[in-house]
Amino acid sequence: MKQVMQQGFTLIELVVVIVILGILAAVAVPQFTDLSVSAKQAVADSSCGALQSTAVLLYASNKGPTAGSVIATQTTVSGGTFFTTGSGCTRSFTNTGSTIPVTCTVIPAALCSG
Repeated sequence: MKQVMQQGFTLIELVVVIVILGILAAVAVPQFTDLSVSAKQAVADSSCGALQSTAVLLYASNKGPTAGSVIATQTTVSGGTFFTTGSGCTRSFTNTGSTIPVTCTVIPAALCSG
C-alpha cells in the first residue's frame, strides 16, 4: 500500500488564515493611528519641563530672575517652538506641523522677570 503525502495547504486553510489576519489588522490599526497625537503631546510636555528647568538653571547662574524671552531662547528643544502668551513669563509650545498650542505652566515670578 502506498501512502499519499499531502503537500501544501488547502484553499480553505489559506482563506481562514487570511480572514484571521484581516481581523487582527482591523483591531490593531486604530490603536496605532492615535500614537502621533500622544507623541506630540509628550514632546510638548517635555518641552515645557525643559523650559522650567532652564529657568531654574538661569536663576542659579545669574543669582536672580531672568527675562522670560531669554529663558525661552536658552531652552533647546526640537519639534516645535515657544511663543509668549499673556505676560512675559507665560509660554506656550507649538509642535512643528500642528496648529494646537500647549500652554506651559507659568514660570514662577521668583525665577522670571517678565
